[in-house]
Amino acid sequence: MKTKLFILTGCLSALSVITSCDDDHHFTPENTVVNAFNLQYPNAERVEWETKAGFKVADFILNTHQTEAWFDYDGSWLLTETDLTFNELPAEVQKSFNESPYQSWHIDDVDQLERVNAALIYVIEVEQGKEEYDLYYSEEGTLIKEVNDHTNAEHIPVVIPGTIIDEIKRMYPNAVIRDIDKKGTFFEFEIQDGHIERELLFNSEQKWVSTTWDIRQADVPAIVLETLKQSQYNNYKIDDIEAMQKPEGMYYIFELESGNKEIYLTIDATGTIII
Repeated sequence: MKTKLFILTGCLSALSVITSCDDDHHFTPENTVVNAFNLQYPNAERVEWETKAGFKVADFILNTHQTEAWFDYDGSWLLTETDLTFNELPAEVQKSFNESPYQSWHIDDVDQLERVNAALIYVIEVEQGKEEYDLYYSEEGTLIKEVNDHTNAEHIPVVIPGTIIDEIKRMYPNAVIRDIDKKGTFFEFEIQDGHIERELLFNSEQKWVSTTWDIRQADVPAIVLETLKQSQYNNYKIDDIEAMQKPEGMYYIFELESGNKEIYLTIDATGTIII
């Protein structure tokens, strides 16, 4: 069975990738895991345990909701998934969905995901004909991402080094991690840093590679805009601008259009065009 993975860090945190796993028979885990669960969910009812992908998973009822909590072997909590109805979603999430292109699609499932070191999110699974999508929303109703999914996959945690989370907190101490994705050997984080949404990239050696975010033309350095003005693309329309910060410096990526032509032009902070 294909499953959705929420990559976690820290002692562990949370993100999403895809893999597969087999469910094990019901069992009773080590006392450290059971004690950690009982401390976190003292009012849980009808608790059953199983192993999934090497994690200890408690299936239980909490306040009439079907709930699933994932723990590491040493009792560290990683992820909790709670089944909801659409009407139980925050009003902002309902409003955002009802104003989206998917508002007429059939809602197959609604989940609340609590993740260590990351913000709470909601996932609305929708289908229309043979098409199925998972829609990830923040508590404020922002659509974080749309994932094409034909498998009715589960949400499963995967551990990544906590040094990455520590580095994000050092670089952006007031930011909230909203999403994490694994692309090959790279980890991509989406964070909310005040009013700015940033995407951070880390490599397999846990090193920060880059941060990108949308930027207004008014906030682009004059020397960069002057370079664009003096270039062969000065008659192109600016459709979008992204700022990119790397260890070696700042870059500005312009999406330019002219008729049916579309190009991307990168200019560094010194006004040099990067080929």
